[in-house]
Amino acid sequence: MKKRIIKLIIGALGFLPFLAEGQHGVSYNQFGQLRNAFNSSLSTMDLGGSFSTIGRSQWVGVDGAPKSVWVNGNIGFQKALLTVGIDAKHASLGVVKENELSAFVAKAVRLSEDEYLSLSMGGGLIHFRGNYNHLDPNDPAFRNNVQESNGFLSLSTSYYREGRYYAGISMPRFSLNRNKNREYEFKNIYYITAGAVFALDESFHLRPSFIVSHMDDMTPRYDVSVLAFVNRKFGLGMGVQNQGDLSALMQLNFGNFGVGYSYQFSPKSPTMNQRLSTNTHEVGLRYRVGGISIL
Repeated sequence: MKKRIIKLIIGALGFLPFLAEGQHGVSYNQFGQLRNAFNSSLSTMDLGGSFSTIGRSQWVGVDGAPKSVWVNGNIGFQKALLTVGIDAKHASLGVVKENELSAFVAKAVRLSEDEYLSLSMGGGLIHFRGNYNHLDPNDPAFRNNVQESNGFLSLSTSYYREGRYYAGISMPRFSLNRNKNREYEFKNIYYITAGAVFALDESFHLRPSFIVSHMDDMTPRYDVSVLAFVNRKFGLGMGVQNQGDLSALMQLNFGNFGVGYSYQFSPKSPTMNQRLSTNTHEVGLRYRVGGISIL
């Protein structure tokens, strides 16, 4: 009986972020290290090629708890200052699942010896599935399942200086032709991102990063994080967002690889059930041909 109640609660919650508010969470804590996922035009900073993935988990130990995986990768053509890449996402909450796949092309223009302006365009498909009948087939509220798909376009631009800083604006998912009669409401997503590296001396560096995440009809989310790196190999830091949550961040770089971890928590919002934690775990992996960078 207890398990059934938990499943019904998660199923009811599933309607909120996926139907009432749209898709899965639009921002992650490790945006500073996995910059290309939020703005594909920044992939021209990795002309040798790169790959990144991030996994996010909430309510650990609860069946049907929110989980998501995001994968992004590109290959580059150095002489043309051009990259081609793919982006894939999977998110689940109880019986609700969402899958997204897209591709992009990015082109950079050299403004000076180490300054560039980059533009990326692409498109893809998003598929939503809600198996509400699995919750309680005898309840009319959960009788009908939902399966819908929608195509979308992506557009992003950025300005950066190699190894120093970057700033960009992106619309990784938008559509001008949306069917409001669908049960699944497609929502556009927008990002503003920026990051920089400051050398305190030869061994210590600071990397502040900033992102604004916005989805149609939702309040924008602002995230700021700062990591301190030792010998460009090991980084520790903190992040804060306008919704009040904090995150502890760790980054380990070796060779062409970078591994990151973050733990997000809310110091002001105790849960209704102390045994049910809303804290969030993230694990990220990045591979970059030619050596991992801290920017």
